Amino acid sequence: MVDDFKQALARVQNDYGFYVECQTDPEAALARYDLTAEERSALTDPERLAEALSGGLGVNPFRITIKISGKHDWVNRAAVADGGKADAEHDALVGRAVDALRRAATGDERREAAFDLMGLIG
Repeated sequence: MVDDFKQALARVQNDYGFYVECQTDPEAALARYDLTAEERSALTDPERLAEALSGGLGVNPFRITIKISGKHDWVNRAAVADGGKADAEHDALVGRAVDALRRAATGDERREAAFDLMGLIG
């Protein structure tokens, strides 16, 4: 069982999709591994997983750095804290800048509206 735990732990560190599946559908993710209840808990509970990765469970003797790369849907904690008000205000400003760009009748108006929009969306 310890070998299966070590294999699953190594996969959690190298396969972000597997890590997410361990959190969202642990039964399916861990079906192929022969794990004790404690080992399964360590892979599905983020706090216990952090403890296992730091060697605190006595299973993993290494200090491990986890590097996540690629595109991820991270939570905008500032927007959550203000109830999404900042996002809604920003979206409204972007919408007005797009409308101004559509309504622009001259090159100068289009350029000014485009610069405003670029400043809002980066």
